[in-house]
Amino acid sequence: MEEKRLSNEENQYVVIGKVLDTYGLRGDLKVEPYLDPKHWQKIKRVFLKHKQRGYVSFNIATLRPHGNRMLIIHFEGYDSLPQVEGFRGAKVFLPKGEIPARGKEEYYYFELEGLEVFSQDGKFLGKITGILEQKPYDLLEIDYGRLYIPFVKALVKEVKLEEGKVIVDESLSEV
Repeated sequence: MEEKRLSNEENQYVVIGKVLDTYGLRGDLKVEPYLDPKHWQKIKRVFLKHKQRGYVSFNIATLRPHGNRMLIIHFEGYDSLPQVEGFRGAKVFLPKGEIPARGKEEYYYFELEGLEVFSQDGKFLGKITGILEQKPYDLLEIDYGRLYIPFVKALVKEVKLEEGKVIVDESLSEV
């Protein structure tokens, strides 16, 4: 996978969702959240990236859950379908400094991506390249071939954000 270098401006924003489609005729948007929906309740504005104007701010007028995992969002001043049709497929951003606080032993995906993974016996297994949301648990995607590690306490022993590494059960060093 090719690594894309981000500009300083891009490094200041985190993707928190994606606009999947419009919803109804009054300017609502169906959004796939990348943050836990409970964190979205605290967010008052988000940013969408525009090709010419960069990151553009949108105030959230209303936000409600839709089904098991989606959100319906309405932006202030966008009250018709034609006004929001161009937002389909757009990623939704927040400045890093505005990300809601997380609980102890909770991690945002953007914090985990890029961390080095080591077994308890010190063997380097690779870097986290992504997280796959699966039931009943998420999977850490490791760049060591096609290695997926369930993100559960029995296998992921320690996350050391400040050191940039994750320690997993030593049984995984035999993979």
